[in-house]
Amino acid sequence: MHNKRLPISFFALMFVIFFGASSSTQTTYGAYSKAQPSQSGPVVNDPNLVVEKVVDGLEAPTSIAFLGNNDILVTEKNTGNVIEIIDGKTRDTPVLDVQVASDLERGLLGMDISKKNDGRVYVFLYYTESGGGEDGDDVKDGVEPKGNVLKRFEYVDGKLINPITLLNLPAQPGTADRSDHVGGKVVVGLDSNVYVMVGEMGGHRTLAQNIGDGPDADGTGGILRITQNGKVVPADPIFGDEMPLSLYYAMGIRNSFGMDFDPLTGNLWDTENGPTMGDEINLVEPGFNSGWALIQGYEVDDDMDNDAMEDDLVQIGDGAYSDPEFVWKVPIGITDIEFLKSSDLGQEYFGNLFVGDINNGNLYRLTLDDDRTGIIANDNFFGGTGSMSDNKVDTPNEMEPIIFAQGFGGITDIETGPDGYLYVLTYAGELYRILPMSENSTPKSQSNSATQNDDSDSSPPVPKDAIPAIIVGIYGDDSYLPNPIEIEAGQAISWHNEDLVAHTVTSGSGDDSDGGSSFDSGPILSKQSYSLTFDEPGSYEYYCVYHPSMVANIHVN
Repeated sequence: MHNKRLPISFFALMFVIFFGASSSTQTTYGAYSKAQPSQSGPVVNDPNLVVEKVVDGLEAPTSIAFLGNNDILVTEKNTGNVIEIIDGKTRDTPVLDVQVASDLERGLLGMDISKKNDGRVYVFLYYTESGGGEDGDDVKDGVEPKGNVLKRFEYVDGKLINPITLLNLPAQPGTADRSDHVGGKVVVGLDSNVYVMVGEMGGHRTLAQNIGDGPDADGTGGILRITQNGKVVPADPIFGDEMPLSLYYAMGIRNSFGMDFDPLTGNLWDTENGPTMGDEINLVEPGFNSGWALIQGYEVDDDMDNDAMEDDLVQIGDGAYSDPEFVWKVPIGITDIEFLKSSDLGQEYFGNLFVGDINNGNLYRLTLDDDRTGIIANDNFFGGTGSMSDNKVDTPNEMEPIIFAQGFGGITDIETGPDGYLYVLTYAGELYRILPMSENSTPKSQSNSATQNDDSDSSPPVPKDAIPAIIVGIYGDDSYLPNPIEIEAGQAISWHNEDLVAHTVTSGSGDDSDGGSSFDSGPILSKQSYSLTFDEPGSYEYYCVYHPSMVANIHVN
């Protein structure tokens, strides 16, 4: 990833969050360390398909929506801008600029479009509204946000006008004072209602988070549903007929960056992020209780180590718990989910389920069973799926068959375009589409395998006389080999990641408040390398921020 030659004592803090405003530098958990794009570009493992860049230069984009063929709206998290891209070119001025609080996971987060029979186009935006009228003033000046809002705009002549507030939720509810787990995904359902994903808001706890003696549900930790005019959906209430219970479609959700409707059944599915374990894909039926903060992953696995069972969850109205349909025991930082609503990539891909991640920059492909209520792991040209017959990825190597493409960098949105192709948006500011090789307008040489990268294309040169080391996987103090590493002052170490998921080389340990203050590689993608020269003698502990059980030592003589 990077070659460095600096005295260790002069290393600046490298583990930073880019979710916040550009002037903010903060330490946090490994889940917020985002994969960077492969230097050789994304690759897809179907030899009949290719990845094509649509546009780059976007600033921390979060969502896309299509006004028409080759006419795309994009939201930018920290600027509050809604950008329009026509025929691959970005318009000089945004169609809208809202002022957003942007610390950590706040900002302009979600968007979807509804086109009316009379020609009107509604655009729905979910964002954290600035409390002082300036982007990022929560970071720069400590201004408390006004709230998290869902607003409806009308697209007219290249502008978003006529705003109507549909939801106004607190950005810091109760005693929560963190700015993560905001959620933000917005989807217009097949029933024409608007569905909004709201996270637990930085560890906030209510009945909606299954805390039996907690305060009443307050609009956090669930999927809210509302009409396009801002009214409660006129149907039998699922959780209750009083506000805000009447808004809930699902609850017990920690945080999520993705949901989509199955075009064949109309069922809603979501992705959900675990803490240090248990990233999930869920079938979200009306009244779904996902189990947080007592259950994450499969109930029987007790990954939370609290012996919680379904009977321990809070019962509100017609709410009911059900297990996930697929689980990563080792989290990947799962983000968006998309059912491909076209057969233009091949009939075998129609209705398939695609999900992205932020940690590795991978795009995963799964299919549904015959009644489309469960998941089947695909064999995508590599490996077998027998180890995933339990619909669970226990170790990173198990997921090789479901990696459809990689090298994007952290993925924030996945959509089916009007042209029938699959579009992939990345936090690094690039928008790609996957299309048939025969339709590619800018042919390029690429590997047919998303798991067979040329190391020389994706990693910088290794310093001369560097001591080689291998990142094996998540095996405690056997994760990095050799361990310990003995070197002389002035020598470099070059770590090569032989695992299928990203790892880091980060000074300290997972329990250190100053972890990463001496050195931090950032995400080292699969088959890529990271090199570092040590000029000062001493002993250095290091670990992986994604998987803190991975630990090792360096002795510099």
